[in-house]
Order: sequence, then structure tokens, then C-alpha cells
Amino acid sequence: MATAIFEQMDDHVIFEYERCPLRDRAHAVARVLPFVRPLAGLVWPAARRADRVQLSEDGILARSLSGYARIPWDEVGAVHRSRTTWGRMTVHVVAANPSRQIEITESMPAFDDLVATILHNAGQGEVVHLRAA
Repeated sequence: MATAIFEQMDDHVIFEYERCPLRDRAHAVARVLPFVRPLAGLVWPAARRADRVQLSEDGILARSLSGYARIPWDEVGAVHRSRTTWGRMTVHVVAANPSRQIEITESMPAFDDLVATILHNAGQGEVVHLRAA
């Protein structure tokens, strides 16, 4: 997939994992029992990681088991790369006022294109690759 840059975007570009019955069931439970979303994010770190990311001219919208987060491009304060406890690469898109964050892990399909597009659209610089753990 070619990097979709701000000026060349369709209405929106979606990055998401392949369909998974377990993930679908977890989201269905969270829709019926909304209090599960913040609880899942507190007790299970992976629940905070985005499983669907939508980019548009306005910004980024991400869905995770712990809920939804939207950050307009002009509110992106930082984009950080880090590693999880188990060595998996993640990217955190951070905004303030109100404080919110989108966490995306490298297992997301087309991760490198997604990160490059986010950095370009948010005016946050370029990709810096970290050494393997």
C-alpha cells in the first residue's frame, strides 16, 4: 500500500487487522456492556492498542477494545515510538487538552506506511527506526 499523504487522501484511509471472531465478540460485548471498555484498558494493556485506525483530512480516529479516540491533525502534540514489555514496537499519537492518546502496534497491517502518513500529516518529522530488542 502506498503512503496516503494529506493532499492525496481519499475521504479516509483505513488500517485494520484481518477479521477475527474473538475480537469481534469482545467488541460486541463492549457495545452491550460499555463499562467493560475502560475496565479492559486498566487490566489488559493490549486492550488499549488500536485494532482499527482511520485517517482522514481532519485527523485520526482509532478503535480499541478500551474505546475510541479521535485526534485532529492540528492537535497532535507528539508521536512517540517505544517498545512494549515484550519487545513489540508501538507508536503513540499524543494530544493534550483534553489529554488523549492512540497506541498502535507494529503488528498492524501496513504499519510503516501508517506511521509515515501520521508523521507527515501531523507535521511531526520523519520515521526513526529503533534497533531490535
